[in-house]
Parts: sequence; structure tokens; C-alpha cells
Amino acid sequence: MTAQRLSVQQLLQQPLEFVLLPPAFRFYATQAAVLLASLAVVVWSALDAQNGFELIHYVGLVFGGVLLLVSLWPASWSRQRLMNLAYDAERLYLVNGNRKQVVSLPRDRVRAVNKGKLPGHDGAIIAFTLDLQLSEQELNAVQQALETQAEERFALGENCYRFGFVANWQPRRKLLDAIAPLAPMVVVEEPVEEDDDDWDD
Repeated sequence: MTAQRLSVQQLLQQPLEFVLLPPAFRFYATQAAVLLASLAVVVWSALDAQNGFELIHYVGLVFGGVLLLVSLWPASWSRQRLMNLAYDAERLYLVNGNRKQVVSLPRDRVRAVNKGKLPGHDGAIIAFTLDLQLSEQELNAVQQALETQAEERFALGENCYRFGFVANWQPRRKLLDAIAPLAPMVVVEEPVEEDDDDWDD
């Protein structure tokens, strides 16, 4: 078994060639916009309600307040929480940013990079997938670290499994260029009803 477990902190100490994180400016700008908008809603609701509380004021205070608290939570400002993939010259790293857990595999386990968009089980759009050659022990280690289960449509046979990744707000061309060195690029023929305009950049 060549799969290795490590923490996100240990991962970031490696000489990484690529890390799939949200772009810093877009991430922090969005967080700041959400924080300011929720604060504005709470302040407006409190001031406007001085002449009498109505339903809209309760809604503004409750939902605006909850969103404000979430925005003030320090973890909400951590880009590392959204990290899901990295690689260096020899290893591929599958990352669970929320749990700060990482599984390391040899890069030669990547059999193909699929650049077609696919619908994910939770409604998110899978930006690309990696076909990985894994033993049963390695697959179990990956699933435990990522807290996922292998979907039947992603079991390719002969110990080969397909893992999907979201784009993390990265422009399409830039992202596909970054993962291209991992393996030959192919397209998965599966239609997606939803359209993500950001992926047309």
C-alpha cells in the first residue's frame, strides 16, 4: 500500500507544483461582500424597526444575523478549508480541507484526466475528474480521508476509480492547463443540464 496520510500543514511544507484553491482576490472579495451585506441588513432592520416591528424586520434580523455570524467565524476566511487537490513532481494529494486531512498517492496512479463537466451527487458541478488506479486498501484510505463513498458510475473496473473535483472558482482554461501534466486529457460523454457561466471564461 503506497497511500500515505498527512495533515494539510504537512502538505503545505512540500515543494508543490499545484494546489487547487480559490483565487485569493475572488475569495476574500466575496467574503467581504457577504459580511458587509449581512451587516447592512441587520443594521437596517434594527433602525427601521424603531417605529414598530414587522415580519420583514424579524426576517432581516434573523437571517442577516445568522449570515453575519457565519461571516465572522474565522474558519470562513480560510481558503485552505476549500482545498481539494495538489501535486508535486512525484506525488498526488487528495485533500479534505474541512477535516485538514490529506491522502498522498504516487502520481503514476493517475490514468486519465477527464475535462468534461459532470453533475455531482450533492448538486455541485464537477469541473473535472481523475481516473485513479487504486488497490482496495488504498481506495478505503482515500474514502475515509475524504469522507466519501464510491459511486457506481465512477467505478471503472480493474481497480480503477473516477474521482470528481469542483473548480474552486478557478477559470476553466487555467485549471485545465494546470492539471494537464498529470495524465492524458479526455472528455467524459455525460450531459449536464445546469450551466455555469463562470466556466465559459
